[in-house]
Amino acid sequence: MDNIKNLILVPWDFTNGSEIAFQHAQQLAMASGNKIMLLHFIPRNPLIDMFYRKVNFRKIELANEKIEHAAQELGKKYGLNIQTLVSEGNPKRLIKELILTAHVNLIVAYHTYQYKSKSHRISKYLKNLFFKEDTLPFIVVSEPPIHSHYIEIVVPVDYDRKFKEAVHWIIYLAKYYKCNVNLIKPFLIDDGKKKQLANNIYFTKKMLDGVNIVYGIKTAKKKGTFEDEVFRFGKTIEADLVLIMSDKYDYFVDPKREAKLDIPVMCVNPRIRKYQSFY
Repeated sequence: MDNIKNLILVPWDFTNGSEIAFQHAQQLAMASGNKIMLLHFIPRNPLIDMFYRKVNFRKIELANEKIEHAAQELGKKYGLNIQTLVSEGNPKRLIKELILTAHVNLIVAYHTYQYKSKSHRISKYLKNLFFKEDTLPFIVVSEPPIHSHYIEIVVPVDYDRKFKEAVHWIIYLAKYYKCNVNLIKPFLIDDGKKKQLANNIYFTKKMLDGVNIVYGIKTAKKKGTFEDEVFRFGKTIEADLVLIMSDKYDYFVDPKREAKLDIPVMCVNPRIRKYQSFY
């Protein structure tokens, strides 16, 4: 994570929602010294995009004028020099290409991206972006930040072995943003899942203790779903962020919850590699 990647990408559709995402990105950029780029993409069907890569330059030119004006206004308001980009094509391909070429280390997005009369669920384009060497997180938001900086983060501890990737980002957030770490684990009955959960808890505690990060661990109540308990707990402590693996996004955040998401969700896409036991 300590490399030349220093750009926070914000999908920009000229709505109030994209400015809400920018407010979160601005806080993170100020804390970490990162730069911000606004990306306006003109969506195209994946099948059409596969065989037809020509772009409408007039459409891009008009959008460029509009987004550059927006960047100037945001720059005056927040005191930042903001980059911009307009692209046409399959959004998932465009975002992945940009991640690989533009030193992007984080994406912060409003939960929907509006283009003309159609709303696109942004998580559809951001989750399951796999990379061999890096994990690239994204944050989905629906409300402005509740604090001047991130103070409390909630981390559901998963029994999945890929949870190891999330631990590195817990450390990154805690060290960069000086936030408190609140771990919450599910109430389990299955012995196999309980054993793997214990492994993950052991690994997490060992890693956090090794870098002197203070944390707390809570067990979710037996009644109710784990995902409901996670967000209920987050609301109780006025959490600024819930951190999960991206392949668990639909489990924790269905479209109904997403539309009224009062706590931002940070997702980590796993790297492509084999996972071994923590013991």
